[in-house]
Amino acid sequence: MIRPTAGSALRATSQKSFGRQSFGRRGFLTGLGALGMALAVPGCAKEDSKPSPAGATGSVDRVIEHAYGKTTVPKDPKRIVALGQTDIDVLVALGVPPVAVGVFSGDWYSPLHPWNKAAFPKNPDFLDFEEYSIEKILALKPDLITGVMGGMTKKEYDKLSSICPVVAQPKGFTDWNAPLEQQTRMLATALGREDKGKTLVDGVAGQVKAAVAANPGFAGLTVAIAECWGDTFKVIGPATPRSKFFTNLGFKSLPELDALVGTAYSADISSEKLSLIGAADLVLWTTDGGQVEALKKNPVVSGLKSTKEGRSLWSTGMKVDSAFWSMDWGTVLSLPYAIEHVIPQIKAAIDGNTSTKVENFSS
Repeated sequence: MIRPTAGSALRATSQKSFGRQSFGRRGFLTGLGALGMALAVPGCAKEDSKPSPAGATGSVDRVIEHAYGKTTVPKDPKRIVALGQTDIDVLVALGVPPVAVGVFSGDWYSPLHPWNKAAFPKNPDFLDFEEYSIEKILALKPDLITGVMGGMTKKEYDKLSSICPVVAQPKGFTDWNAPLEQQTRMLATALGREDKGKTLVDGVAGQVKAAVAANPGFAGLTVAIAECWGDTFKVIGPATPRSKFFTNLGFKSLPELDALVGTAYSADISSEKLSLIGAADLVLWTTDGGQVEALKKNPVVSGLKSTKEGRSLWSTGMKVDSAFWSMDWGTVLSLPYAIEHVIPQIKAAIDGNTSTKVENFSS
């Protein structure tokens, strides 16, 4: 989830917000190309038109359909490389922590958070999204690579499939936006743990339902998810996990902002149009580390109705900002954390009393 910052040319050119469509990952194709199709490793992914056996368990091979076809996953995979950004959470929840996970460069990012780090007495290997080490992946001897919450291209999928079976992102959804249920179901089926996957999904759905019942005042209020990187403002689309966290609690997105984003993950918004954001009953802002106070004092942002009335939440998306990541990841492990730690701040922000202190998630 690279995002542009004023101080980093890499981040400034890499993307569409916390976004998920980082150009840097493409660099790993160079290494793959050097190895070429000589990587005819035994057990590589297969295309198969046969359906998975009914009631499949970890003791049989399974066929998983995804954006680039169907992959046969061998029974009971143990050495999993998670290249889908939040796949780590589902794999941990299913009882098979990955041996390696993809990360973004820089000390602002970590895939380990309060809800998943206990599964790793020793840190897993980290694979830089911007420059995968193919030699390192081969040395890990994976029996499965997952990219369910990802956006790998067909070319990347084909190359990685020369190493071992690969489960790419699901078809029918935009990249990096696999819904919680879809992501969990795909990975649970790949591991032959469908019942466990259903239990996880049902469990978090129950917690969300309870949160909605406990907070009826959220129903019908509008929310805007906004970012500021240097001089660039962005609005986040309604299909993203961050947005869904709020809408699942009863909030509504603003049609004018939804139209601006369309089917993309996010869209730039000019300072002249920030009043659209300020009209929301609640705004979640995210900016660079150390820049929250500066953002609050920005002449345009400080003048927004939502800011003046104290109806804003403030985050940085730095690795220490667990509340932000719990919303942004939106997984069966992170959502319970978000419910516990974010809802109290939401209630403080919308209580109608400008003197109520709303704590920054990070600064």
